[in-house]
Amino acid sequence: MSSQSGETASHWQQNPFPVSAVARFSPLTGDAFSIQTPAVADALAYVDSYLQRSEDRPTRKRHLSRGNVIAVVGEYGTGKTHLSIEIFRRIRSLDDSTVHSFYLDAPAGDFVALYRQRFFGQLDRKDIRRRVAEYYADIVAEELGDSPLTVDVALLLLERQASPHEIVQRFGLRESTFQQRLQEHLKSITEHEEFGVALALFLRPEFEAAVWEWLEGHPPDTVLQERGIRRTIDDDISALEAIGVFAFLYGRQHHRFVLIVDEFEKVLSRESRSAADAGTVLAFKKLLEIFGQSHSLLVLCGLPDFLEVLPDDAKQRVASVVRPTALSFEDACKYVHNALGRSDSLKPFTDDSLAYLVELSGGNARKVIRLCYHAYEASARSGADITRAMVREVARQQFEVTTPDDVRADIARILDSNGWAFEQSKSITGGDNLTADYWIPVGTEGAGCIIQITQSILNDKEAERLTSAVQRVQLDGNKISTLLVINGYLAEPLVEQIGSVYSRVLTYSLMRFTEDFSAAVGSFINRLEQSLDDDRLGLVEAKLDQLLRQTRSVRRTVDLVHRDSISAEYLESSVEGGIRRAFGNIASGGDSVSNRNLSPRAAQLFRVAFAEAESLTAVAKAELRTYFVRRHRKSRDGFSIAFRRMMAVSSIIHLIETFRDSVTERHGDSAGPQLMDACRSYDAAFDLICNLAGAESTSSARWINIEVDRGDDTLLVRLMSGALRSLAEEVWREREEQRSLDLD
Repeated sequence: MSSQSGETASHWQQNPFPVSAVARFSPLTGDAFSIQTPAVADALAYVDSYLQRSEDRPTRKRHLSRGNVIAVVGEYGTGKTHLSIEIFRRIRSLDDSTVHSFYLDAPAGDFVALYRQRFFGQLDRKDIRRRVAEYYADIVAEELGDSPLTVDVALLLLERQASPHEIVQRFGLRESTFQQRLQEHLKSITEHEEFGVALALFLRPEFEAAVWEWLEGHPPDTVLQERGIRRTIDDDISALEAIGVFAFLYGRQHHRFVLIVDEFEKVLSRESRSAADAGTVLAFKKLLEIFGQSHSLLVLCGLPDFLEVLPDDAKQRVASVVRPTALSFEDACKYVHNALGRSDSLKPFTDDSLAYLVELSGGNARKVIRLCYHAYEASARSGADITRAMVREVARQQFEVTTPDDVRADIARILDSNGWAFEQSKSITGGDNLTADYWIPVGTEGAGCIIQITQSILNDKEAERLTSAVQRVQLDGNKISTLLVINGYLAEPLVEQIGSVYSRVLTYSLMRFTEDFSAAVGSFINRLEQSLDDDRLGLVEAKLDQLLRQTRSVRRTVDLVHRDSISAEYLESSVEGGIRRAFGNIASGGDSVSNRNLSPRAAQLFRVAFAEAESLTAVAKAELRTYFVRRHRKSRDGFSIAFRRMMAVSSIIHLIETFRDSVTERHGDSAGPQLMDACRSYDAAFDLICNLAGAESTSSARWINIEVDRGDDTLLVRLMSGALRSLAEEVWREREEQRSLDLD
C-alpha cells in the first residue's frame, strides 16, 4: 500500500507537464517557452509595426507610427492570455523610456471598476507629474525661443535638460501667466476642461494630493471645487474619458502609451450593463478614436462576445482582429520536446498518439496541455508508451465529472424546481428506436423537448448513434427541440456534426449547469409555445399548472431546511469549535476581528478574499463529494488529488484571517518592515497551499492575473486568480499609497 502511494507521489513530482494549463507572467523571470503560431506571429508583427519609429535629429521630435486598436478574440483555452502576454513581453523588452505599457486583467464589473481597481493603481505619480511638466516646459520654451538671447535655454527645455520651474524663477518670468497658458493648453489636449484644470494644478505642490485623490475616483476636494472641478470619476463614461486623457497626456508628448486589457468580456458583453447603455458604448467608441489620435496602442483580449456587441462604426476602428490559432501536430511536438527537456524523442508519446491527442482536442491549447499531463500520468503508472486508447481513457476520466445517475438526478431536480412537467424514458413517435431520457410536453399537438444524456463522444460511431434517431424524428416534421447533455468530453472534430443535429449541446459542469440548463429549456418551451396553434386558454392553464408545481417544490425545500436547521446549527458550532482548537482564538470567523485599523480599501480587499475563499471551499467540497457516490468511475489517484485540494483550500480562510489580524496590529509609519514580513509570510504560506493543491509556485507571478475560465471545473484555475494570489501585494501597495499621501 505504501509502496504504491510512494510510486504515485513520485510520478506526480516527475510529471513535466503542468496540472493546470493557465498562462501567467512574471517580470522577474526570463522568457517563457512560446510556440510561434500564425496568430502569435501576426500579433507581434502588428506590435512591431507600431513600435517602429524614426527620429528627426535636428529638432529631436519623434515621428511615431499611427496608433492601433487590436482585438484578440477566441474561446476559452485557445491561448488569448498567452498571446497577450507575448505582446506585453515584446513591448517590455524594449529599452525605451518613451514606451509606457500597462497590463490589466478586467474585473467582473464595469469600466469604473476597470479604471479604479486595475488601471489607476499602475500609474506612477511621479511619472504623471513629469509628463505634465513637459507640457509646461514646451510653453516656457515657446516664449523664450523668440529671442536670440534665450534660444539656447529654450532648446534645453525642449531637450528636457532643464526644469521649467527653475527657468521661470531664474529669469524672473511671471509664473501665473505660464500656468494659465498650461491650463488652456491641457484643456485643448485632453478635450476636457476639468481634466485640463486638474492636471495644471497637479504641478503645484499644494494641490498635488487633492488632484491625485480626484483622479483616483474620489469626490473633488473643496479646493478643487472652488476651481471648477465638480464631478467625480464614478461612472463608465467618466472612467473611459479618464483613460483617454492619460492616452493623450502621454501620446501628445511623443511617448507611446500601450494598454492591454485581458478578459475584456467581463466588462463589455451581451449580458453586461455597460453594453446596454448607449452613452457608455459611445464613450468607448470615442476612446478607440483617441488611441488612434494619440498614437497609442490598445489591445483588447477576450471572448468573441465583446466584439459582437460593438456597433459597426466602432468595429471599424479596430485595426486588427487576431484569433488564436489551434495548435498543430508540429506545434504540439515542439511543446512536448520542451516540456521533456529533450529534442530527440517524444517518449512516452508516439507520433501517432500525440497526433491523436491534438485531433481529439481540436488543437485547443488548454486541452492539449491538460491531456498531456494526464496521459503522462497514465503512462507512468502502466510503464507503457501512450496509445490512442490511453488518450481516450484519460479524456473520459478527466472530463466526466460525475456519474450518469447523478446527472439524471440533477436534471430531474432542475425540471421539478422550475415546475416543468416531464416524463422519463419516453418513446418518441416517428423516431425508430429513439427513447428520450427526458420528455417535456408542450401544448396538445405533440410538441415538446427531448433531453438526451450521454458520456464522452470521442469517435464517429458514438456520434452516429446519437444523431441518427434524432434526425429521423426531425424529418417527420414534429415541433420538437432537442437538448444533448454531455457528461464528459466532446471531441473537437465531432462538434459540428453533433451541433448540426441537436438544438443545443451542453457539457455538464458542476459550476454552471443549473443556470445553463434552465435557460436552454426555458427558451425552447417559450419558442414552441409561440409556434403552436393551441388556444390561449390552454396555454394559460398549462402555465398555472407549472406555477403550482413550482410552489410545491419550493415548499418541500423550505420544509427540508426547517427540518434540518437544528442539525445544521450543531454542525456549524462543531466546525467552529474544531477550528478554534486547531488554530487558537485567532481563527474566529470572517468578520469577527476588528477592522478599526484597516483603511476602507484594505477592508474591501479582505472582504473580497474571504468571499473567494469561501466559494473555493464549496467547489472543493463538491469535487471531493463526487468520489463518494456509487459506481463512480474515477481513479484512486483522482480521489487523492481531490482530497489534497480540499485540505488546501480549507486552510485558506484561516490564512487570510491570520494575515488580516496581523495587518490590523501593524499600522503607522514605524510598521513598514513588520508589515512587509507579514506580507512575505502570507505569500510563502499561499505557495505552500498551492503546492498542496497541485500547482506550481506562484510567488514571482502574483502581480498579473491568469486567464480564468469560470466555466472550467478546474479548481486550480480559480485558486490562482487575483483576489487570493495578489492579496499581500495589494495590501502592501495600498499601505504605500496611503503613506505617500500622508507625506504629501
